[in-house]
Amino acid sequence: MIWLLALIGLFAGAFVGGVMFNGDTGWLGAVFGAVAGLLAGIIQTQRRRLDDVERALRTLTNLAPQRATADAAQREASARDRAVPRAGAMPVQPSAEPTLASVVTADISQNILVEKANPAPRELPVNFVFDVPDLSAPALPPVGRAVFDASEPAPIPPRIPRPVVVAESPREPDLAGRAIDAVKRWFTEGNVPVKIGVLVLFLGVGALMKYAADQGWLRMPIELRLAGIAAVALAGLVFAWRKRESHRAFALSLQGGAIGVLILVVFGAYRLYHLIPATGTFVLLILLVAGVGVLAVAQDAIALAVLGIVGGFLAPIIASSNNGDHVSLFTYYAVLNAAIFGIAWIKSWRALNLIGFVFTFVVGAAWGSLSYRPELLSSTEPFLILYYAFYLLIPVLYALRQPEEKRGFVDGSLVFGLPLIAFPLQTALLDGDTQRLAISAMVLAAVHVGVAWFARRRLAFTVLGQSHALLALGFATLAVPLALSARATACAWAVEGAALVWLGLRQQRQLPRWIGYVLQLAAGVSLLSSGLAQPASEGVLAILNGDFLALALVCAAGFISARLLSRAEDPTPMTHLLFVWALLWWLLLGLHEIDRFALAGEHANWILGFVAFTTVLASELRLRLSWRDCQWPALAGFLAAPLLIAPMYFANQGPLGGFGALAWLVWFAAALRTQQNLLRSDAPLLSFVHFIHTWTWSMLLASQAYHWSGTQLELAVIWQVLLTFAPIAAAFAGTLTRLAVLRFPLDEDAETARGGLLMSLATVLGLVWLTGLFAEGAPTPLSYVPILNPLELAQLGFVFGLLMWFRRANAEGTARFEAPFRAQMLALIGFSLLTSITLRAVHFLGEVPWNDAMFHSALAQACLSVVWCLAGLAGMLIGARRSSRPIWIGGAALVGLVIAKLVLIDRSHLSDLSAILGVLAVGGLLMIVGWFAPNPPRVRTEASS
Repeated sequence: MIWLLALIGLFAGAFVGGVMFNGDTGWLGAVFGAVAGLLAGIIQTQRRRLDDVERALRTLTNLAPQRATADAAQREASARDRAVPRAGAMPVQPSAEPTLASVVTADISQNILVEKANPAPRELPVNFVFDVPDLSAPALPPVGRAVFDASEPAPIPPRIPRPVVVAESPREPDLAGRAIDAVKRWFTEGNVPVKIGVLVLFLGVGALMKYAADQGWLRMPIELRLAGIAAVALAGLVFAWRKRESHRAFALSLQGGAIGVLILVVFGAYRLYHLIPATGTFVLLILLVAGVGVLAVAQDAIALAVLGIVGGFLAPIIASSNNGDHVSLFTYYAVLNAAIFGIAWIKSWRALNLIGFVFTFVVGAAWGSLSYRPELLSSTEPFLILYYAFYLLIPVLYALRQPEEKRGFVDGSLVFGLPLIAFPLQTALLDGDTQRLAISAMVLAAVHVGVAWFARRRLAFTVLGQSHALLALGFATLAVPLALSARATACAWAVEGAALVWLGLRQQRQLPRWIGYVLQLAAGVSLLSSGLAQPASEGVLAILNGDFLALALVCAAGFISARLLSRAEDPTPMTHLLFVWALLWWLLLGLHEIDRFALAGEHANWILGFVAFTTVLASELRLRLSWRDCQWPALAGFLAAPLLIAPMYFANQGPLGGFGALAWLVWFAAALRTQQNLLRSDAPLLSFVHFIHTWTWSMLLASQAYHWSGTQLELAVIWQVLLTFAPIAAAFAGTLTRLAVLRFPLDEDAETARGGLLMSLATVLGLVWLTGLFAEGAPTPLSYVPILNPLELAQLGFVFGLLMWFRRANAEGTARFEAPFRAQMLALIGFSLLTSITLRAVHFLGEVPWNDAMFHSALAQACLSVVWCLAGLAGMLIGARRSSRPIWIGGAALVGLVIAKLVLIDRSHLSDLSAILGVLAVGGLLMIVGWFAPNPPRVRTEASS
């Protein structure tokens, strides 16, 4: 495994390296791939070894209590034997008194002898514990005396039971494992060479016959050649029959091969060379197939029957010349199937039944796809009916021939496989004639009803009878779409499916319910496959049309089934699945009608109205019927509404243009009613509903403001941006101040959503604010005034809003960040805004271009130095006045930044007057700082205070 993974990694690495780097580093990829594969293999091996160690450890842990019990029993028995003297025991005076070491040594020796007599399993290491006897215990004999019975042998310590290791029961192999085992057994059990040899010879003989006939190699008359082959096959058959007792496996295989060759000879003589008339061929084939059956049954050899039948089915395929008539082929196959039916009357050989079924219908389907024409129906249909009858009755015989404990066993492969294969063949024969197919389906339904009645009433085979009854119901149901149109079929199946679900719940039976589910699924598939109508034709009205009725019935059947299940039992996955199924059909119903009948450009408005109706209807059902599943469509409506803003923007020249305003008015009325219903029904996620609702009207007004300011008034870009984000700023302000009109009707849930709503609104406004730092912000048609211009006023307003938010959060105890962090963030925001205002003033007042030239301008650098130094000075003065070291240090850091800037940047502009003035200003400010606040204030301690 290790080297295999290394090899895979080698090739994978070489491939990836060659593809990604055009082969230049393919060798490097190969090396890395091999190393990666090697490491993966080592890890896999170590993991497997670790699993083995863990398994052994668990086994030892399970054995430890048994070992402890056995040791305790042995010690108790030894102590009992030492304490109780036997009758007639003679005291013996030892030559020396025993010491502690001798007693311990004797006990150790005794334990070792016990371990030798009862060794532990070699593969399970056991910790031996040697017990030191307590010499002070009263049960021991007096020191210096030992007692033993001279007439009896010394007591043998009790045998310690060997721990029993319980092996894990092997897992049952899966389907693939069973298939592999079957193939392995076929290639390893029995007379394998004969099995393979017979098959190879059989195929070889057939191929040789055809090739010799095509090439004309042999000058010998064909009659003699066929006779010679038949004679050799007969000789082999006789020889195999005589050896059936002594060499059973060899004899059975040889018999099957010989009969297969005889069948091939007969069929070839008839089909290829026309040496035998049709009647004679038919008689000979009947005799040969009957002989196979007799030999197989007489010797109880299924292998012989399988080989003979396989040879019989392969004979026409191998010897085919593509110019024979199908009647002969199907007649010959009918004989073979009759033989299988006869054997099934006596033996329950399922493999033989399956082989005949597969060969018959696969060959028939292949012939039909290649050679069938409608005019051949009269000569083909009888064979299909005959084959259907054979394999309809063979499973019944199979159930009858089972042992008593398996009597009535259902061969599902034939019972359910037969109609699944045969009816499509019937469809192909009738060339799509739906009327005759409907008749065929009804006839098959009647046939299966008869078989179901016979199996259940006469034979008492309940499962087999139910299986055929199910097939009868399926064919009867299938006859409906064949006789009616697709829409009528869907309606019938949907209603029938809902009725079966109701019946199954009433009778507490699973089968009718599942049939009802399948029928509803079939109704939906039928309706979709038929294709819904294209744009409405003249005279067709919305809602009052066939498509709407069909969709409504399928939808209603799903909702009724889901409601029945939700009332009859606890919610199950099927309950929710049916509800989702019905909801999808409801959406298709509405969208299909809108697509067909809505005027051009009005689709988005109608879709919003449909979403509003669905949302409020679902909330009413949730409240009135206590139907929990209905709360999810109501909640989903709030997610769907904002997605329609963009389509309505382009369709209506603004989302509120045309009938858009009416559609949104309907939506917000429905949204308020839905929130009330959800609140009264204790629905979840109401805070999320308030969050989405607030963002919906904010984005709606923002998009309309953008359209109005840009298209209608044609304002400058800065005005368009500010007006666009004004509704979002209003939502932020209203949420911050807890404006009652914005919280209606979800007061408590609105409070729950307040933190997340403020954070999201502030994030969007913050991104816009950050973008505004780099914007020119020309207030056309107004003149620029520092600070008193729309962009900078809006930015200052945002900073003021953040200050209010932080103060309120601090007062309410809901602040998410510590005070130092908030102060640092505000300082960074203020510094950025101050820098942006300074550069913008330089741009408009100093006529410095708003591009990269700004960074190379001496005036801009000087102004920045002065403004930053003033800000730093203010911070240091405020810190000294308030005795706040953090504020003082912040101001000092800003001043230090100015000094570094003077050294690194402003030094290169000292030839410019503005730069010189800036340096002087900074120097003067530093002097002022040195006068008023030269040192940071001391930190107050509790002692000084």
